[in-house]
Amino acid sequence: MGGPAFYIGTALHLLGAEAVVVTGEGAAAALLRGLHGIRVEVAGGGETLFSIDVDGDSRTLRLIRASRMELGGAAGAWGPGTYIISGTMGEIPVEVVEEAADRGPVILDLQGFVREAADGGEVASSADLARGLMRRLAGLGVLVRGERFEFPPECRDEGIAGCSRRYGLDMAITDAGNPFYLAVGGSIYRGHPIWGIHGEPIGVGDVFTAALGHYLLSLGLPAEEAAARASAAATLKLRGRQPWFTPAEVEGAARRVRVERLG
Repeated sequence: MGGPAFYIGTALHLLGAEAVVVTGEGAAAALLRGLHGIRVEVAGGGETLFSIDVDGDSRTLRLIRASRMELGGAAGAWGPGTYIISGTMGEIPVEVVEEAADRGPVILDLQGFVREAADGGEVASSADLARGLMRRLAGLGVLVRGERFEFPPECRDEGIAGCSRRYGLDMAITDAGNPFYLAVGGSIYRGHPIWGIHGEPIGVGDVFTAALGHYLLSLGLPAEEAAARASAAATLKLRGRQPWFTPAEVEGAARRVRVERLG
């Protein structure tokens, strides 16, 4: 939905994946059609809008306009395949995730399901919303990806192991240029992103989500290899070049990402 749809759709296009982007009518849909010729299916009009103040690796969001996708038959209207589900704030019903999980592998970006706005419009992530979502998705085989601050404190860093077991979910937790953690199939990994590449951070997490879904769920690469490629693609996006990367660049940069198995 919105910005995530643009960043995820673009990343999948650059990686050579055959993808259909389902999003609301708006700037993201127009850009994807115009820049890439990607197949876009519209599910409702309008996009959730924020103002974003960026200060280094931190950013402050203020809600300008909320929206909700009109999904009709939801995931049941689409064919089998890998589902990459990412909203901005509350547009996508959780029922869509549950239906998608019946049809194929799902990677869910946490951000659009755990944000809430204060009276002044400032947006923050809620640990209680995250816990409630993970309880609801427990045992469905969904891979939940998010930033460190979006997960409850008990799930962060090596706490990912206990949370993954508790909720019966695979998880990927990123933290800008700091180590990221992955829990897949009962195994726990810590990854170390490439250092020395800096730039605009908006959209980097969406690129990680897209690449991890592509390499791990669609292509079936081992978790270490998929995570290294996802981290490499996200880091290369920081360069601000057009295109952001090529598959060959991602493969080469992934060799510089160290992923260690913790258990």
